[in-house]
Amino acid sequence: MTTPASESRRLDAFVDGELDLKSQLDLERQLEDEPALARQVDDLRHLRALVRETATYHTAPDALRARLASRLGAPAPAAGPAARARPAGARHASVEATRRWLAWRPLGAALAFATVLAVALNLVWVQSIETDRLVDEVVANHARATVSERLVDVASSDHHTVKPFLSAKLGFSPPVVDQPLPNCAFLGGRVDYVDGRPVAALVYRQGQHIVSSLIWPSNGADRAPTYVEERGFRIAHWTHRQMEHWLISDLNREEFRAFVHAIAAAEADR
Repeated sequence: MTTPASESRRLDAFVDGELDLKSQLDLERQLEDEPALARQVDDLRHLRALVRETATYHTAPDALRARLASRLGAPAPAAGPAARARPAGARHASVEATRRWLAWRPLGAALAFATVLAVALNLVWVQSIETDRLVDEVVANHARATVSERLVDVASSDHHTVKPFLSAKLGFSPPVVDQPLPNCAFLGGRVDYVDGRPVAALVYRQGQHIVSSLIWPSNGADRAPTYVEERGFRIAHWTHRQMEHWLISDLNREEFRAFVHAIAAAEADR
């Protein structure tokens, strides 16, 4: 029997992209049948976005770091009774040594460098978590679409039909490539959701394989495709002309990379 506490944890894990694929798909089907539950998820997503955009970040105090280190069994510096009872001469020597150290002019630059390095490492860590979460959502969206009856909202092989439909639904105009490769069939497009935002989903069939291309606006600079593999799928991510692109399929590696290059080349020619 599901308790309110366990249901709350399940919703939190769903919003954070921490459920396994089957559990995520099961909950998404449940949300379609339970509007009240869907509203709870929307509220959680709104809260998460609000915290991410407005919260301030602070370095953990030394005392907290020491407590965590002790719980993990790692050595942590601590001032024992002997240190607190140092003679006045020793304290005076320490003060003088500290003054000489602070008078060393390169120290300011060193501290500035250390601060910049710490911030940079923190940003890399946060971005890595964000990327992992987006990968999970992209995989779940693709898997859900391929096993459901809603592969596309508008079925057409002509970008002149698909592009206006998606533009009217989304509020932005996604680039639509309807023939990236000679042996590829363009099935159409649908409106999907990633990270709580509506996105364009373009759907292709190459042989027996479905390929999903998810697109939404971005403020980032252009970036070349990067590749990951997750749960049997290959995923490519790149940014071009202020649009985020995520491509996913179970094609083999060579075919998948050829598909990515064809899409990117077609967009560059537009």
